[in-house]
Amino acid sequence: MDVQQLRCFVAVAEELHFGRAAERLHLTPSPVSRAVRDLEREFGVALFVRRYHQVELTTDGRALLDPVRDVLLRVDGLKALVTAPPTARRVVHVGGTHLSPPAVMDRLLAVTEQRFPGHDIEVTTAPSAELLPGLERGELDLALVHLPLDRPDLDSLVVARYTFCVVTRADDPLAGRDELSLRDLTDRTMTIGPSGVQPTAMNRHIERLKNAGITSIHRMPDHDSALLAAHIRRSHGLTLTLHPRQGGSSRVFDDPAFAVVPLRDDLEFLLGVAWSRHRAGHDDVVGELVGTVRQEWAGHPLTL
Repeated sequence: MDVQQLRCFVAVAEELHFGRAAERLHLTPSPVSRAVRDLEREFGVALFVRRYHQVELTTDGRALLDPVRDVLLRVDGLKALVTAPPTARRVVHVGGTHLSPPAVMDRLLAVTEQRFPGHDIEVTTAPSAELLPGLERGELDLALVHLPLDRPDLDSLVVARYTFCVVTRADDPLAGRDELSLRDLTDRTMTIGPSGVQPTAMNRHIERLKNAGITSIHRMPDHDSALLAAHIRRSHGLTLTLHPRQGGSSRVFDDPAFAVVPLRDDLEFLLGVAWSRHRAGHDDVVGELVGTVRQEWAGHPLTL
């Protein structure tokens, strides 16, 4: 057996879905399925019960899950033992999702620079789904990502709650409203970005929309704000966004062709900082970073 097979096993066990596990590992489903089958062959037992559109852990699979997680945590911690001498002024590695409002990432970097003056700070910008494995592998010290997380080796702190607006064409019947509720949108098609940017957060987002009665949902193939805006103009559809004053990708709707109407309902979409539980207790830089963000934001999340 090898480490990649163990990672595939844990991903499938936590997602209970080979496709979502593959997205999380940035692989296609075939190598993930093959790695799990090879592992089952080596152990001589079935680790999963596979049914149509459903995957469940067997008794043997459940027994192995926590020990395998512990093995991966120890493997991922090896790099920190040899690359971060306690007295060294090492590079501080911070990640951030490019889909968050720029002001939040700017604030995170500002408090990091204040806490570690003179240190080089390296910034990685990527979707949340790409940053989380970097935290687990010890390549990132802290990252700004969309929550919630379903990774037991990571901890997080909420730093902001999203307040959404509904985007329509300026000539849409809903465009003149002062505010809208999800109930007002149940007979319309809602366009959203792909789940792969943060599967856990996006799947919960979709679930809340469906629970509110919005059953016609169109998913864009990629999270490209210009393509999304063009789709809304052509399809006469709807989408959700932060207010354009928050900057970033929402600025694409600061255009007379669109109406941006506040949404009354809270969809509980959260932004937070995440870190490795193990490294926070064994790496002084990570521990100090966590203390800094807790002091900055704990109990005082922003409303965006």
